[in-house]
Amino acid sequence: MLPLTAAQRKIWLAEQDASGAHEAYRISQCAHLHGPVDTGLFEAAMRQVLAEADTLRVRITATPDGPVQEVHPAADSAWACVDVSGEPDPHGAARRWIAADMAEPIDLAHGPLFRCALIALRADHWLCYLSAHHVVADGYSLFLITRRFTRVYALLAAGEPVGASPFGSLADLVKADLDYRSSPRYAADGAYWKRTFSDPPAPAPLPARPAPTDGRQGTDSGYLAEQALRVSGERPLARPEALQKAALAAGIARSRFLCAAAAVYAHRLTAAPEVVIGLAVTGRPQRALMTTPGVLHNIVPLRLRVHSGMPLAELLTQVDRAMNEAVAHQRYPGEDLARDLGLPGSIASRFSLIVNVMPLGRPLSMGGIPCTVSGVHVAAGRPACLKLLALDRRDGAGLRLDVQATREQYTRADLADHQRRLLLLLDAMATADPHRHVGALHSGNLSNA
Repeated sequence: MLPLTAAQRKIWLAEQDASGAHEAYRISQCAHLHGPVDTGLFEAAMRQVLAEADTLRVRITATPDGPVQEVHPAADSAWACVDVSGEPDPHGAARRWIAADMAEPIDLAHGPLFRCALIALRADHWLCYLSAHHVVADGYSLFLITRRFTRVYALLAAGEPVGASPFGSLADLVKADLDYRSSPRYAADGAYWKRTFSDPPAPAPLPARPAPTDGRQGTDSGYLAEQALRVSGERPLARPEALQKAALAAGIARSRFLCAAAAVYAHRLTAAPEVVIGLAVTGRPQRALMTTPGVLHNIVPLRLRVHSGMPLAELLTQVDRAMNEAVAHQRYPGEDLARDLGLPGSIASRFSLIVNVMPLGRPLSMGGIPCTVSGVHVAAGRPACLKLLALDRRDGAGLRLDVQATREQYTRADLADHQRRLLLLLDAMATADPHRHVGALHSGNLSNA
């Protein structure tokens, strides 16, 4: 029996207050496999990874002293092999199957909390669908699991031993979380955030329009579009090479440009002189934690000053500094900061929008079969603001942007417009003179606004 990490407990408590929105606490991912897949080897590789990653074999129960998690020894999971290749629209059939699975509630006490499916679109095109309750896996965990799974499949296909597990244990992850909360580092992080938000700016939410309630909003382009969150589908920059060149010239990561664009965008839509951007972080500053699937993620606030006469270089410098400081203090929970400041709920009530950048690393291969991750859906309940999910690929595809929100606040057309404008703004930033004022950067207009 193990206690929950702070991030797990937040999700568990949120679900207790939810009204049937189980799919909002799922985290899912699709990967396209371009080649002939051996279904027997696929299942063997997945079972091997399940045996290695103990967080995927957890059950969570409530006790008088609070929720606890227990790792089950058996590598059981909901597993399916689905063939839709004979359907008139295989991609549509796959979307419908995934949507139905995402809508299925998960019993935390009985499980399984991790699900996997291999979906045949054609003989040489398959989908690997992974889904877990968000209380046992975060976005970084799915990255670790996918990387290990493709490696194990390749080794099994070659008749070679799979070797020792690269994963740390869930017990180590929980211990690290408990140790942090009783450490001087926790106190220092709390002091930093209290100084930064000693005079918190007023909330500056982006304007939203309620979505139609009949659900007839067209067809999603992505595979992971379910009822709780609407996904507009990944879209690339028009000139990804320009953003890479601009980032190198500025000496910063591409993700910093995205956060700067989010700040400019929020300022334009709210006219607020200060905006607070929620930055999704792994909560894993220590190297040992980077090898362990589980839930440590956090969303930290970036407090940014923006005005139309600000040079782009000045904004990028401010964003770079703010992100460096936020990452250095990334483990302090937002609920604790809200308590420190006397704010209701969490600091998330101050976010204009949330940015989640997911570096996908080098391209994956499953025994010679190219594996392309797409359609990542990171659900953290029902966020009350726009969420920007950027897949930062290292295979030449560059940054790809997905826009997510609750369907109660936005239509799918709204999300597509937000996505289009943000991509235009990023492209404009990538090609702009660093001394150009941010107010002069083009981002188009919202349609029907």
